[in-house]
Amino acid sequence: MTEIRHIVTKYRPTDQQFRYIAAGLAYLVAALHLFHPKRGFPRLALILTLDQPLDHILYDPRPAAFVLSGLAIIIGVKLVLLGFSRKPIYALGMALIATYFVGYFVWHLTGHGGILPGREPLYHGLHPVASVISHLQEYPIARASKIAEAMLFAILAFLYYNET
Repeated sequence: MTEIRHIVTKYRPTDQQFRYIAAGLAYLVAALHLFHPKRGFPRLALILTLDQPLDHILYDPRPAAFVLSGLAIIIGVKLVLLGFSRKPIYALGMALIATYFVGYFVWHLTGHGGILPGREPLYHGLHPVASVISHLQEYPIARASKIAEAMLFAILAFLYYNET
């Protein structure tokens, strides 16, 4: 048993290596949101060029939320690299990632934002839970995003716990 513990301790990644992994995952999550083909920066740029862009943003807030949150992630990584206190940045990162998760499931469980004014719920003829499962199966970007977010949340929680 002591030998196994020694091997595990010897080959355990350092906190610095976990920070590098977290930064890579954070950039991946940011890129998936910033460059999402239907909800990222290109869509937001199009909305901002339309008449009454605020009406479009209120109808579907995802493009604005995706771009702003993606930029927030990039700023968070940069702040860590610049030597700012890491613990609050990890906490804010976990809050943002939890918001992604909750937002995704609320959006789809309410029929694509059916709780927002002016939107009719759209479940594609499925039970809300079946609709969420269907979206995760059919959209590789959504699936990759949720996996990367879950991994990033876990590593941020680990780093937060280990931070002095």
